[in-house]
Amino acid sequence: MTKDIFGVPEVMEGEATGRLKFMYEDIKFILKVPIVNFMFRTLALYEQFLVLGWNQIRLNMITINMERAAQKIRYPSIDVQVPKENWNLYYDKATIERIKRVIFTFNYVNTKLLLIASAWEESLANRPIKGGGDVEGYIQPGVIHQLPNIELISIQQTTPQVRRLLLDIMNKHRSFDIASDFRALAKYPIFLEKSWEGLDTYVGSDHYLLLSKKIKEQSITLAHQMPFSVTINRPQLTPFYSNRDIAGIMGVVAMFQDFLPGLIIDGEYFRRMIL
Repeated sequence: MTKDIFGVPEVMEGEATGRLKFMYEDIKFILKVPIVNFMFRTLALYEQFLVLGWNQIRLNMITINMERAAQKIRYPSIDVQVPKENWNLYYDKATIERIKRVIFTFNYVNTKLLLIASAWEESLANRPIKGGGDVEGYIQPGVIHQLPNIELISIQQTTPQVRRLLLDIMNKHRSFDIASDFRALAKYPIFLEKSWEGLDTYVGSDHYLLLSKKIKEQSITLAHQMPFSVTINRPQLTPFYSNRDIAGIMGVVAMFQDFLPGLIIDGEYFRRMIL
């Protein structure tokens, strides 16, 4: 388990063993990305919940139904002027392409994560996903070809300038930690710094908050369209956890359901920065 003075505890991929390590590999296989995202790394502290919750959600996430549902919230209509930069002045073509692929990775998976968080949140709140809908077909699982390995920069081990930037991002988002998206892009500090200069003023604006709310509400509607049921609830968890721990699980799920819409908006801004 990893914990630093800036963040919340999490189980990094390199720390996972046994059943959890197998589950991490399955998560990447099903969600088609080369990283286990922060939501799972935090919920891994409640491993039995993650086992139960993931087993209920995984088949939904390889249906065409949910692939299309994720697509519906992937490119939000952001109301901000995105500046144009000549990135060739800072990076070679290979590096620019790698930045694009890092951004694509998170933009692709964040909408899926939000659908999962919303399905779990609804079910834990006694509004289970009933399922029973027609399956439109299945997508091929497996990490998307040519996606890069994602390196997450440690806020404690980076330069003072990048550390200040990441802390500024964390404070502006009023979050408990730095999202994996920003930690991955911190490897390219010029891109992250120049992007954040414009995004900083947009985060927290009326339009940003309204758009975040809309994305969250849409994700709840889409989660209820999952073709297979998600019914995890408190009685299922009581044999394994105290009431305090169950409240902690629900709090973590709710935190990510609230946090992910903003990351989806930020990701669209990053995508437009480097088109």
